[in-house]
Amino acid sequence: MRIETGACRMSNSSRVILLAVFSSLVGPLTANAAHHAYRGICEASAAALVDKSHVAVASDDFSAIMIYQRGKPKPVTKFAVDDVTDIEGSARVGDTIFWLTSHSLNSSGEDKKKRKELLATAVSADGTLSNSGEVYRNLRADMAAALGSSEDSLKTHLNIEGLAATPEGHLLIGLRGPLSDNRAIVLELANPMQVVKLGTGDVGSAQITPPVMMDLSDGPGTTGRGVRDIALVGNRYLVLAGSEPDGGNPPPKLFWWDGNKEGRVTPGPEVDFTGMTPEAIVVWSDHEGEILSDSGGAMINGVKCADKDPPKDAFFPTVDLKF
Repeated sequence: MRIETGACRMSNSSRVILLAVFSSLVGPLTANAAHHAYRGICEASAAALVDKSHVAVASDDFSAIMIYQRGKPKPVTKFAVDDVTDIEGSARVGDTIFWLTSHSLNSSGEDKKKRKELLATAVSADGTLSNSGEVYRNLRADMAAALGSSEDSLKTHLNIEGLAATPEGHLLIGLRGPLSDNRAIVLELANPMQVVKLGTGDVGSAQITPPVMMDLSDGPGTTGRGVRDIALVGNRYLVLAGSEPDGGNPPPKLFWWDGNKEGRVTPGPEVDFTGMTPEAIVVWSDHEGEILSDSGGAMINGVKCADKDPPKDAFFPTVDLKF
């Protein structure tokens, strides 16, 4: 397997959006989509349903998970997370929401422990979150073994962004980078409950199935895309694909995947993502969804929005979808 080692992360300055008004930020959208914004953070990176009308949203640089009611701009509440500032994927299995960090080096090339975590929260009957199980920190080594690589080699270009639950309660892990022969990589973690010590039996290491390689390009001779998120919709998966570097080409695009091991995909819903950096999929039902966009770097009242210290009017835009 040939693994490409292109840059996996660009600084926010490379994608500064010189717009202060939301309508100007998102630009025109197709007839399939409506748009609005949620407030409180700007770097939305992962989302999972709390119930039929509430969603939990994480930022890759904020110390809390925000809970929003569908379509309402202000958060209902938030759940503090300790020293986790790089959450990039989430997926719900039963009453457990898994949160996964990028497992990448930071922008300075440092290998931070807090960027290598698979953690879980429990969802209570009243929709509140609580810590559950233990944090698993050996996933990168497990993934390297599944890819026939060493962790030292993989860590220089690994970047996880997609996470989805399967009907069996497994987790699909979609890589933004690296690409393999211009194709995106999806791995399946078969024992997520056990590795965070919520399931029964010997924990051992993560059980990862052979990777699936997806051609998320626009056809022969074009550049491939990585996975920005993946979500189960009915009996198939919606894949949010984007260029490996932020702001690069090709532009973001949606695909359908029926779970085949060959990685064959078909075109997904058409959405104009102009001015957006789509990062997370919310599936409200088998017929309705929402794509969340990271607006980190947007100028808000003269301040560049960043979630380490978000300005008062911090926001992130979304696009509603019909399936």
